[in-house]
Amino acid sequence: MRSISPYLDTAFSFDSPGSLAEAGVLDARSARVMGSATGHYQAQTVHGGLQYFDCNLQFPEPLRIDKVLPQSLCFVQVFDGAWQHKVDGKLNSYAPGRLHMLGLGESLEAQDQLPANSHARMAGVRLAGDYLLELVRDDLQLKPLLALSADGMRFDQLPQWPTVSRLFQQLYLSPYTGGLRRLHCESLSLAIVLELANHLIGHRFTRKPRDRGWRDLAIETRRQLDANLSATPTAATLARQLGVSETTLRRAFSQEYGRSILQYVRQQRLELARALLLERRWQVSQIAYHVGYANPANFCHAYKAYFGHPPGAE
Repeated sequence: MRSISPYLDTAFSFDSPGSLAEAGVLDARSARVMGSATGHYQAQTVHGGLQYFDCNLQFPEPLRIDKVLPQSLCFVQVFDGAWQHKVDGKLNSYAPGRLHMLGLGESLEAQDQLPANSHARMAGVRLAGDYLLELVRDDLQLKPLLALSADGMRFDQLPQWPTVSRLFQQLYLSPYTGGLRRLHCESLSLAIVLELANHLIGHRFTRKPRDRGWRDLAIETRRQLDANLSATPTAATLARQLGVSETTLRRAFSQEYGRSILQYVRQQRLELARALLLERRWQVSQIAYHVGYANPANFCHAYKAYFGHPPGAE
């Protein structure tokens, strides 16, 4: 990251409680760390002002981190455990299994605080404010991405996002080392930024004005589908809620995303299922029910047809 960020590039693995203040996670000139941990942490600048990080840490004693965060944009996927901090006096809580976004439009004081015996396994990407400005200068279509960190602080828990969750899982489980790992982290981190930008921006500058109504309709349909993957509403139900005909809804969605609503839901469910399988916490049948399949056998068949191997192979 740029020097204005308190987060340093580092990596450590503690088999027994080690001091986080001495681990080089944060710049001592702009942060104060109190507490110890076991487990691993790594952070690596992969492209200009873009940094990837992940961790799997246990905190045997209370943790407190006082720091100043610069203008930036951060996306965090929490796999297990939890995290929380106060930014400019406002408490932000990160829930397990969810994707979160923190946008800062200016430098703000922040305090991370966790009680003893807490646990956090998560991954994320941080975009420096000047890196965001460079992106916008190169392509004005990305201006709405900069707007996420335009004023004060913005913290959001995003809908279930199987594609992004899968990218974070691939980063977390990267089999590479050295230069190959850096290339792997760079490519997937940029893929995450691209996926988020495409969804959040909604291609609002890339189509003709007359298409705006259909595009907005498709984006809202996708948002509602992503938020209810285990029990997705029917196209007819969505059409009634959005005040259009079912035919219009289906055509708008197909035009925007290049696939039918049914194809999109099936793909997102299977992507989410794979992310859950890689966490190794649930049985195949439990995951099948969780992602909306009434029959585990049908789930296994669909999974093999999509990925080329049965879910048990994960």
